[in-house]
Amino acid sequence: MEAGQVEKILVYRLDRISRSVHDFTGLCTRLSARGVHFQSVTEGITLDNTPSGTVMAQIMMVFAQFERETIQRRVTDNYFARAKAGMYLGGRPPFGFDKGETLVGGKRTACYVINPQQSALMAAIYARYLQDGETLGSLVRWLNANRHRTARGGSWSTLPLGRLLRNPAFVRADAAVYRYLQGKGAAMNDPIAAYDQRHGCYCYTHFHSVPPAQHPTRRKFTDLSGNFITLAPHEGIVDAALWLDVQHKLDRNRALKNSGAGSHSWLSGLMKCKKCGYAITVVNKPAGIRGHYINCGGHKRGNAVCPGRSQVITLEMIECAAEAKLLDFLASYRAVQIQSRQRRSAQVNQLEIEIDDREKEIGQLQQNLTHILEPDVIHIIAAQIHEANERLTALKARREALLYEVKPANLEQYFEAVLTEWPRYTIEEKKRIAKAAIARVTVDDDTIEILFRAAYGA
Repeated sequence: MEAGQVEKILVYRLDRISRSVHDFTGLCTRLSARGVHFQSVTEGITLDNTPSGTVMAQIMMVFAQFERETIQRRVTDNYFARAKAGMYLGGRPPFGFDKGETLVGGKRTACYVINPQQSALMAAIYARYLQDGETLGSLVRWLNANRHRTARGGSWSTLPLGRLLRNPAFVRADAAVYRYLQGKGAAMNDPIAAYDQRHGCYCYTHFHSVPPAQHPTRRKFTDLSGNFITLAPHEGIVDAALWLDVQHKLDRNRALKNSGAGSHSWLSGLMKCKKCGYAITVVNKPAGIRGHYINCGGHKRGNAVCPGRSQVITLEMIECAAEAKLLDFLASYRAVQIQSRQRRSAQVNQLEIEIDDREKEIGQLQQNLTHILEPDVIHIIAAQIHEANERLTALKARREALLYEVKPANLEQYFEAVLTEWPRYTIEEKKRIAKAAIARVTVDDDTIEILFRAAYGA
């Protein structure tokens, strides 16, 4: 090592050393092995390869690491405290918002401000996504075909669009949104009574809750375990009912991996193998063979995943069984009264809050019951749980009565047309009806189970 480099090391001032004592003492230890030592005459510190010098270097390294971790913890705790108070967390606002300023608790902070043009497009995207047959892919194609650009001026893709639709910053959050986010595993910083059907939400991850090997943005807004939700000062863009309907559709799409785009059957995307749970697809019919063969994703991966079926089951056999059940299901709704969904009112929001309180009360009573052995006390608590359940049932009934308005309508003519015209429908027309009524068709060796999305109408 040149003399000039050693001189630069020796003239370090201790106030600068304190910023990176760990690195400095490590360097001094390496230099000591080469016969170059550090000595501070004022502080009486000597770092060399003697036992005392080695101990002093190690002590300084320990305290440097302690100070580094203490500073990091103070910074992250301050971030956490600011987030709980509803203050801006930094970063670029999502599409639909610009950055503005506001006061939170008497302190000036940045916030989201609605961008009129972008927010109108986001509201249209939410509404369009709920239309029959719309997917993230079709929305992306529509956005790019109409030359709509992202906030950075680029083209749209499905992953960022899915995250935007999941982002609770857009919703005018109410008690139902609170319960949905909490059910996803998020920790709620504000009480449910604060969800006033006006403000959007901040979603963030406290650094201490993230495992070291896990990136904090993995599965963003999909799995909210370890995430925190705080009411934000800005107003949301879309109504809570619309936002929740979009979340439920995204949840269903994530659970159903098969796109259902197959052209062979009106049951494409609905058939599952009971043995392995993978989607069933249709195999092209060989020449001279009657009926289409089926195969599942598990069997394609090998017999260890799914051994397949012990007897041949064709697509035509599955469709025949499903058709009979589907038409019987539709016939049960001939004279059923239609329920149209109403906008969530303040009264509905208050009922959601009361329902949440009753559910927490029941949960606490059930938890208390597990620690009690006296029969008399058990009977008292059991009676309290029964009464709370009755109140909960009554509250849910009142909520449903406010959420849905019954419009008397005789559907016999409509369903009679469906039942009559069914054989003449195209595969695509049948597929739309099947997806509206059927949740899943499970195929086993000798059974075909059909799970409908609702109970029979009559």
